[in-house]
Amino acid sequence: MIRVNLLTTGPGAAPPREWVPREHRQALLGLGLLLVTVVGVGGWWWYLRHQLAQTEVRISDGEARLEQLKDAQKLLEAATNRKNELAERLALIDRLRAAKRAPISLLETVSRSVPEGLWLVEIKQTGAVIQVDGRAISLTSVSDFAEGLQRSGLFKMPVEILATTTEVVEENDVIRFSLKAEAATATPAATVVNTTPAGRPGV
Repeated sequence: MIRVNLLTTGPGAAPPREWVPREHRQALLGLGLLLVTVVGVGGWWWYLRHQLAQTEVRISDGEARLEQLKDAQKLLEAATNRKNELAERLALIDRLRAAKRAPISLLETVSRSVPEGLWLVEIKQTGAVIQVDGRAISLTSVSDFAEGLQRSGLFKMPVEILATTTEVVEENDVIRFSLKAEAATATPAATVVNTTPAGRPGV
């Protein structure tokens, strides 16, 4: 009987088959590492390009927003300038109204301060200085008139009596007087008012 051991490799047996030759293994390993590196670098490059594109989009949006803010700032500055201009005009109108009101207020104050036995002939205003000429039946009336002007608060103290003289008007002895007062608030206009109340002697 003949026995054959098939597991035994003898001198004539074929060597085991190798898929990659031994001399090519290092080259393939290097090629694999190179491919991995290329893929990694490519992926990193694509990521950077994507980040760059997003950054450029954000920059573009920011620039557009900045232009909008610049336009809004221009509108705000124009509105502010317009507001200041209107405020200046309103202030000017108020000053003009006050300037027009000042002579009326002056006459009203002088009229309220006139005591019994005194009448006015002329009121002259130049700037802040007011000169009043008139007649009275006594020096007491003149003093009361000056004190009344001082108490009004419209004039600086003191109200100065410039002159008093005695004269005869229609056979009556009267005191001709002239006094000066300085207004607390000056008005640029020059005003002259001649007045001779009814029922009283004229000049």
